Amino acid sequence: MLVRVHAVAISSRDLLIRSGEVPAALPLVPGSEAAGEVILVGSGVTEWSHGDRVVSAGSWVGRTHPGACADYLTVPSVDLHPIPENVSFIGAASIIGTFTAAWSALFHHGQLGVQERVVVVGAADPLGIAAVQICRWKECRVIAVADGRHAPRLGALGTTRVVSQSAPELAGHVIAGLDAEPATIVVNVTGALLPDSLRMLGRDGRLIILNGSDSPPLDLQLLVSRQIRVIGSSAPVDAVDVHHILKLLSEGTFIPVIDSIFLFTQAARAHRRAESPDTFGAVLLIPDHLHESAEKITQFDEEG
Repeated sequence: MLVRVHAVAISSRDLLIRSGEVPAALPLVPGSEAAGEVILVGSGVTEWSHGDRVVSAGSWVGRTHPGACADYLTVPSVDLHPIPENVSFIGAASIIGTFTAAWSALFHHGQLGVQERVVVVGAADPLGIAAVQICRWKECRVIAVADGRHAPRLGALGTTRVVSQSAPELAGHVIAGLDAEPATIVVNVTGALLPDSLRMLGRDGRLIILNGSDSPPLDLQLLVSRQIRVIGSSAPVDAVDVHHILKLLSEGTFIPVIDSIFLFTQAARAHRRAESPDTFGAVLLIPDHLHESAEKITQFDEEG
């Protein structure tokens, strides 16, 4: 399948590849989470037609194969998903990677139920923003742990309380925000603050970790006495999950949270923005020739 690219979200994997933390053969065209329109259909493909609006987050795109930061992208038909009519290319690209990862972590691994007590550690990260919205949809009480500067925007997404990630006695502040009840699920999207994350949980709690980093040793006595499950979550994009997520996006249940949009020729600046602690939401790239039709173009100076 040949797709004309309209929008690409900068993913955490893109940043790790550029930094050298994730190996990739160079030269490489980056970009794995993209939306666009079908231009050419391969022989034997019957489910797609010229002009179909699609989104893709193939695991090999932008790592072992050329990525989406180009005018055109070749991608297997099985990695494409239809975009609802009322969802923009930018909206679809901004959620395809983060919401599918959070959905898999919460439902397939964490067995999220209705009205649970959930803590999202790293809630201002695009993946954390997705987790917050999914949990609020399930009527959960959600405590967001993040940099305090993001508190107003996280509050607008429906969090019960925002607790600064640098607060002393962090677990105590979180449990106080849940009316003195421990969390049933902690979703840690960054891999930081794992000992604190464990202390937030009660008996039979679930600690779901979506990214890894160096961490102090966990309190194994606490883990065993409270029978806490520690779950690592990393799963390929599932077509059924994508269908549900895009449907909820089209209905307005989920909203795309966009930090900024840059042109392909501003890719270096876009990556710097994506790495900034000031960022809240997805950072996207669009082809230069589409700059007039973008829903929003935000540009930052070299310091931004």
